[in-house]
Amino acid sequence: MNPRKRAARSSSQGQRGNWKPKGAFNIQELPQALVIDILSRLSIKALYSCRCLCKDWLHIIHDPQFARLHLLRSPISILIKTSPRAREQRKFDLIHIAGSPMRVERMRFATKNVLPVCPVSVVKLMNSCNGLLCVCEWMRYDWVYVCNPILGEYISIPFPDRNRHYSIDFVALGFNTRTNEYKIVQTNYYSNYAHEPEAMIYTIGTGVWRSIGKPPSGCRGGPIPFNSFLHGALHWIPVYYCPSPSIQSFDFEREEFRPLLLPPQVNKYNDLRLGVLKGCLFLCVFGGDGRKSDMWLMKNYGVQESWTKVLVIEHLYPRIYSALSNVYEPILFLSDVEILMAYDRFVVRYNLETKCLEKTRIVQTRSQFQAFGYYPGFVSLHDVANGEEVKRYILK
Repeated sequence: MNPRKRAARSSSQGQRGNWKPKGAFNIQELPQALVIDILSRLSIKALYSCRCLCKDWLHIIHDPQFARLHLLRSPISILIKTSPRAREQRKFDLIHIAGSPMRVERMRFATKNVLPVCPVSVVKLMNSCNGLLCVCEWMRYDWVYVCNPILGEYISIPFPDRNRHYSIDFVALGFNTRTNEYKIVQTNYYSNYAHEPEAMIYTIGTGVWRSIGKPPSGCRGGPIPFNSFLHGALHWIPVYYCPSPSIQSFDFEREEFRPLLLPPQVNKYNDLRLGVLKGCLFLCVFGGDGRKSDMWLMKNYGVQESWTKVLVIEHLYPRIYSALSNVYEPILFLSDVEILMAYDRFVVRYNLETKCLEKTRIVQTRSQFQAFGYYPGFVSLHDVANGEEVKRYILK
């Protein structure tokens, strides 16, 4: 090499090696729009800590517009509800999965710090919508609670008639995107068949339950999928008195029921699991002993012809007995080739290329638990309650 070039190169490398920043970088000096954009891409656990760093960030994170932006960008997490022995405290775990190899972030909060339920009551998570949970005390149905476990806020709504002589079929929370109102729908039936089934709706902030008439024949559902709110509607698979297989939905803007057609290849004798993944309705179709599942996506919402079989999951653990806990519930995609599913007392990982199934240590409990796909957020009930009394517990 030419001596002059060698000397110049050596000098250049020395300058790079001795380079030092002019001063400490201060993120608060950035334009607020850029700070908001950065914060909106962080996980819930990171944002939970960021609230304590400065008042400016606290105000940003609790702004309703930021909450909406974060929900649009927030990756799906896993919500774990444990059900230990009665003398132990029920807990919710929020688990965020990131990176490869898989990294796990955890947040834990006790139900006594989220809801005013009896310590020995069975807390039933009905569904989620925009990060808010709809919760009841199983077998009591005196109150329905809407809460945000991240903020420790909740509102209590009494059911229409505590002296009722009917049974509640399902209860679920939804959102009217046109009016920005949250609503709760419930359907009930009379065991003595003396009265027709009835659907009722409650708009948060009105204090009134309204009857919207008789639900369609064959729409009785159960259980309602926890993560099945999409395009302003709730979705579920009817399981009672259903002459033909279909998806039933409830539109919270029009306040009406409507069916969606399943793929033509699916029949009512299949075990079906429904939910939302990647912004689409998904349907898992199980057959036989549950060793194999076909996953379908409705790529064009409401159009039967858009149902597309996107993958086949094989070599699963066989079903030991006929029970809901022994059917695989897809939770989230780790990557294009790996999916997490809940099964019995495990969260399992399945690789689509190797067709290998393995148990994970994501859930570290010996108690019974349920795992749900969940989009957590900072939507405050103070911004949506419209006059309802909002109560708050301090998370511990």
